[in-house]
Amino acid sequence: MENNMKLTIEIKNTKPVELTDLTISLNSLADEYKRFLEKTQSSVSIDDVKLYVKEIKTGSIITELTTYASQTSLFTDQAGTIIEYAKYLKILYDFLIGKNPPPKEIIEKQTYENLTNILEPVAKDSGSQFNIGAININADNITVNVNLNSMEANAIQNKARKYIEQLKEPETGLHSQVLMYLYQARNDVSSTTGDKAIIESIHQGPVKTIFANETIKAKVLSDKSNLFKKAYIVDASVETISGIPKLYKISEIHDVLDRD
Repeated sequence: MENNMKLTIEIKNTKPVELTDLTISLNSLADEYKRFLEKTQSSVSIDDVKLYVKEIKTGSIITELTTYASQTSLFTDQAGTIIEYAKYLKILYDFLIGKNPPPKEIIEKQTYENLTNILEPVAKDSGSQFNIGAININADNITVNVNLNSMEANAIQNKARKYIEQLKEPETGLHSQVLMYLYQARNDVSSTTGDKAIIESIHQGPVKTIFANETIKAKVLSDKSNLFKKAYIVDASVETISGIPKLYKISEIHDVLDRD
């Protein structure tokens, strides 16, 4: 089902744009959209709603993107995500260019890389301009605009790369006695889905978490009223995809602490 929310990407280039740079830019834009949905729409699989090219216009490189979902109910749940995604990009770019303080949410390495790649066609072309426009014509024509010139794009890329250098790559395998706190939890000792935790010494964001057995998970659920106010000293095995943690397996809980 198609909707009336559109995301327009305009590159006002002064030189020909390499196809590889343009492809990587759009792929990174789509990948960050998936990551945005994963953070903000936990009830929906990120594979259910995607960005599609609706139209490519002449003149400057103008690509019009739209969301598409296979089920009407999913699409209803995603109403407004294009606008919110554009706001999200604006907040991050304004931060990297020094217009705003850091956002409250933790920015992960992959997000920094995506933000850098999105701007690559403009960063390489002095005098060029990168414009993002989002519109929801179902909601009184709500619009969000992001406008960056080549100099600003380079400044953003340099700042993002400094942050990337500061973020260490997580190591796979067993991490002994690390501090973990819950981000999301199912109130069921036998459940093996729906749990997410943060271990800041390994990775700044929430990661899918499983427990080696029901006894270990029962220790976590023992104080249900203060579940998210506790931190746990645990042994955790880490599995990654492309260097990004995707799974923690908790094999032991050594101690429980108050987060406050």
